[in-house]
Amino acid sequence: MSNVRYTDAPADTAEAIEAAEPTDDILPPPEYFADTLAKEKISLNVDARAVAKFRAYARLHGLKYQALMNQVLSNYADKRL
Repeated sequence: MSNVRYTDAPADTAEAIEAAEPTDDILPPPEYFADTLAKEKISLNVDARAVAKFRAYARLHGLKYQALMNQVLSNYADKRL
């Protein structure tokens, strides 16, 4: 059992939520995934934990996990590289 103390919580949670600012989500909505671009097969070593998270998310939303991983990587490359 943890001895976490929440002493930094704002006195008025509703006020804090109102003041919160949205952030960009790295994952697009599930309906965004369309297999329309040319693909190139590669071999890539990926952390097992990351693959498990992608598989779980894909399963939950009826997607193919490799397509999901490709889309996240493409979005990152488009925005950050």
